[in-house]
Amino acid sequence: MRNYLCYIGILLSYIGPCSAQKYDYQWIHGVYYTGSGESNFIVDFNTFPPLVHTVNSKLLGDYTTVSMSDHNGEFSFYSNGCQAFNKNYTLLENGDSLLASHHYCFLSLNNVRISHGAFAIPSFTENNFLQFSHKARYPSQSPNDCLFDKFLYHDIDMNANGGLGKVTEKNQALMEGCFQVASANRHANGRDWWLLVGDNREQKFYRWLLTPSGIEGPWTQEIVNPTLDGYWFCGWTEFSPDGQKYIVNACRTGAALYDFDRCTGLLSSPTFLDRTVTNSTWWNYGAAFSPDGRLLYTTDGGSKRLWQYDLTAADINSSKEIVALYDSFVDTTGRGTLFTFFQNGPDGKLYIWAGDSYYMHIIHQPNRKGVDCQTEQRAIQLPKLAFAANIYYPRYRLGPLDNSFCDTLDLNNLPHAEYRYDLSDPDLSGALQFTDASWYEPTVWHWDFGDPASGSSNASTEQNPVHTFSKSGTYEVCLIASNQYAADTICKQVKVGISSAYTLPALPQAQVLPNPVTDLLSIRLPALLPGHPLRFALSDAYGRTVREVALSDFETTVDVAGLPAGMYFWRVSLISPSVGGGGM
Repeated sequence: MRNYLCYIGILLSYIGPCSAQKYDYQWIHGVYYTGSGESNFIVDFNTFPPLVHTVNSKLLGDYTTVSMSDHNGEFSFYSNGCQAFNKNYTLLENGDSLLASHHYCFLSLNNVRISHGAFAIPSFTENNFLQFSHKARYPSQSPNDCLFDKFLYHDIDMNANGGLGKVTEKNQALMEGCFQVASANRHANGRDWWLLVGDNREQKFYRWLLTPSGIEGPWTQEIVNPTLDGYWFCGWTEFSPDGQKYIVNACRTGAALYDFDRCTGLLSSPTFLDRTVTNSTWWNYGAAFSPDGRLLYTTDGGSKRLWQYDLTAADINSSKEIVALYDSFVDTTGRGTLFTFFQNGPDGKLYIWAGDSYYMHIIHQPNRKGVDCQTEQRAIQLPKLAFAANIYYPRYRLGPLDNSFCDTLDLNNLPHAEYRYDLSDPDLSGALQFTDASWYEPTVWHWDFGDPASGSSNASTEQNPVHTFSKSGTYEVCLIASNQYAADTICKQVKVGISSAYTLPALPQAQVLPNPVTDLLSIRLPALLPGHPLRFALSDAYGRTVREVALSDFETTVDVAGLPAGMYFWRVSLISPSVGGGGM
């Protein structure tokens, strides 16, 4: 049994498919275009909801961003396409001069951008990664030049230099040509990876297979692709969570949806999504599948309408409906908080970067049809502008296609239990919506809410139940997720019944660190807390308050230098009620 508890004390002074696979748990972003004077921020999903904290990375970048954690979710390395940096925000050995996919790789202010120009895949050795990217030909030599003319890979060994990493190979060309943007998908055997990229001039797709023996291919498939642009592809490509669908979402020419065979790597059944132009400038980057793969989300050309398609409908185009409209809000810098790039959260929510503003939107229930998907505009306030924010992640937690003819490695889907919880109704603080976020295809769920006073309601076999707790308090809520191969259990401490306008389950997840501490103590708050006044108090073993500060929106530093060594206790309060505490 794995117990995830709120940490409350501080002291003054080959990776198989059943492993954690938390490579997408920390997203680095920020104000890239202002140069070395700016720091950035990280959205950290090691807690649900995520924490946001600033980092002094000074990453200079644009539309291409890679942000990788190790398989346990600890921040590992990041890249802007032309350089790679480690967790200490210093350049990896040999991490410069990666061939470019945006304008900061050139001595020029001309903006050459690819909206997901690079991504990384864990290799078959722990802490070793392959980063794939596109090279942009700039400046063009003639009007007939194709802008993205090479598909490359770079080998990154994060075991080197005591864990600070080294680029052991770089700028290795897999193919030259005229490309859209590449994506990756797990092979049906649960180990290997397909790499897929469309030609941007001809009705062709190219695929490779990454195996422990190397990269095999390319193979060519000729199939209709109505999104061809001919010169500069802008947009998004990705596979559905189950790996069986693929979308090319081009910003100017529309979107094409395909079925994908994880055994053969072949596309089939193309469908063109007919998006009516609603703005004089066609500029639609974002697209994302719902976690269950049954729905698709895109935006309109003006980034003001959020659309949803039902992929199970007989006529997918006719199923299109608007689930959110931009409400005209403009932030303090004059930037509109539009719908731009989507980001699939490890918690099963969809996050939408609100242009290059200080905000993110959230689709809280993306598996639900229509407005029941619950789009919340500006659900997260960010500490820095998120210029051109987007990161492409393959589906790292996709296992084998059990019982398929190419399921040959005996790598069964062994469930990994995970869940999140939210207020079911803002007027009912004791009623919580629990949402399964488990991996590797569980088919049976058993919930124990730790609330025996609720009688028969204390247990549930629903995948996503709602439970109304019998009274205020702290409960240990456990989920067992299982299938025919295995079962896994996770338990979390859930605090219920503290009155607040904010979704209460996030409050105990404030982080107080480091532990032990000597000089400066940092208090980090969940990403959704801005706007709710909080107070931090530090007390000694006799209950005397020795430090007390008002908390800022994201991260507050407290000077504890000079305090005697020993055990101290902290307390975070929302107006007057206590929402967390601990000992030191």
